[in-house]
Parts: sequence; structure tokens; C-alpha cells
Amino acid sequence: MKTLQSRQRLSDKELSKKLRHEAYLRAKEYRKTDPHQIAMMEKLKEQRRDAYQQAKERNKAYKDQINKKKASKEKSARKKVVKQHKLMKMVVPGSSIKGTAHESAGDS
Repeated sequence: MKTLQSRQRLSDKELSKKLRHEAYLRAKEYRKTDPHQIAMMEKLKEQRRDAYQQAKERNKAYKDQINKKKASKEKSARKKVVKQHKLMKMVVPGSSIKGTAHESAGDS
């Protein structure tokens, strides 16, 4: 009786709003307790975790690849400098780049 009296007092717009809200609450409660819904949500959580881990691994692999490239560039640059230094020693006999062993031999 109480709901009938409250329905008579509400306008059609208010009544439909109230009924929609009640339906929403019932559906929310159903989703909360339905085993199928619970299993689906757990599956989605697991998929999100897996996607996060895969992204994390991809980022780590990408950073490692960049670091390897940087290291190889630095290494090749160092090798190039050493090679040029050796070449300068051979090509320019009177330069100050020559090693100290040759200079000490020239002093005697």
C-alpha cells in the first residue's frame, strides 16, 4: 500500500526515474553475486596483469637493446681512436705522439 501511495504522489517523470534506479540497484547486486560475472571479472583481471607484464618485458628488452647499441657505438668509437692513434705513430715519425720508448732511445 505504501508504494502505491508513494507512486500516486510522484509525477510520471519522477516515478520512471525511481524505477530505473531500483532496476539499476537490482542489476548491480546481481552482477556482484553472479558466479558467471565473477569468473568473467577474474579473467579480465588476469588478462590485464598478463598484458602489463608483457609490456614491462617489452620495455625492458627495448631498453637493453638501446643500451647494447650505445655500448657498441662507444666501443667502436674507442677502437677507432686507438686505431687512428697507432696509425699516427706510424705515419708521422717525428711527432710528439710517439711512445716514450722511442724518445728515450733518441736521447742516448
